[in-house]
Amino acid sequence: MKKQLIKPESTFKMYEILGGLWLTGCVKTAAELNIADLLAAGPKAISLLAEKTQSHEAQLYRIMRALSSAGIFEESESKTFALNDLGAALQTNVPGTAKNFILTIMSEHFPAYGDLTYAVHTGKIPFDHIHGKSLWEFYKEYPEIGENFGKGMTGMSGMELKGIIENYDFTPYKKMVDIGGGNGVMIHTILDNTPNSAGIIFDEANVIEKTVQMIPDRLKERCSVAIGSFFDKIPEGADLYMMKWIIHDWSDDECVQILKNCYHAMPKGAKLLIIDAVIPDDSYNQPHMAKLLDIVMMSCLTGRERSLQEFKIIIEKADLQFNRLIHIGTEAKSIVECEKA
Repeated sequence: MKKQLIKPESTFKMYEILGGLWLTGCVKTAAELNIADLLAAGPKAISLLAEKTQSHEAQLYRIMRALSSAGIFEESESKTFALNDLGAALQTNVPGTAKNFILTIMSEHFPAYGDLTYAVHTGKIPFDHIHGKSLWEFYKEYPEIGENFGKGMTGMSGMELKGIIENYDFTPYKKMVDIGGGNGVMIHTILDNTPNSAGIIFDEANVIEKTVQMIPDRLKERCSVAIGSFFDKIPEGADLYMMKWIIHDWSDDECVQILKNCYHAMPKGAKLLIIDAVIPDDSYNQPHMAKLLDIVMMSCLTGRERSLQEFKIIIEKADLQFNRLIHIGTEAKSIVECEKA
């Protein structure tokens, strides 16, 4: 069997790619130790960081040195570290934080990424294989871990919500339903920009308990909740429905079921927004965030990231009409607008 000669630069590039794994391990440690929170008040010497985090100073320094070399935090003389813009994304409970999502990816999700061959050989889900239960069952059994996952989704929504508001006009719609709306951050943001509209956050009972508590006082007259499963029945009679990072969690058949339930709930002329990553149909050999997010889906769920053509297929099977694709300034999300014609 003839083999191709390996160029030294190719081997080096492979080590660079592998280095991303090692660096991500350092990011996880910084998140777990709340390093960004400690540095928010100002630069600190490694000795003080070690004292505050009850860490071994020499080992912590090696982690911080690696992170700073990648532009996460900044090191100065005397082993002193400062917060920078990239490191700031690891702060706790700050809008736009990546901390919770990192802890999700590097904790319960992480073993699944090392078992992708299982998925390729069997067509099954590595997360289920490793944990003995589905992702959603796992979060119901360990609600505190599920809560961190929810916070991770919220943290990733900051820039996306700005893009959604700036690129889609919600003002014509008087009644809106956020399907699988979780803690309600998206509908809160939309209602703040549409003073004449009302919104419903629709999700399962274990989620809605906390959702109710998070509705801001200023919106309580216009924002309500509904309990149920989008696999059964969806609140009827709204003129706009939306799902953010929902459809990508499920297989094509499951998506068609969800979309058909949307169809049955929607009056004629109502719109449905599927807010998900969309892989460009002609992006051969080109990098795109959705191609990597798709590996998360394959590792942990029955779902997948889809191209626009693949979205059109499941939309048509649910008897909905595709209207348009709207870009919002990030590869991680676009808006696929559908309608009940």
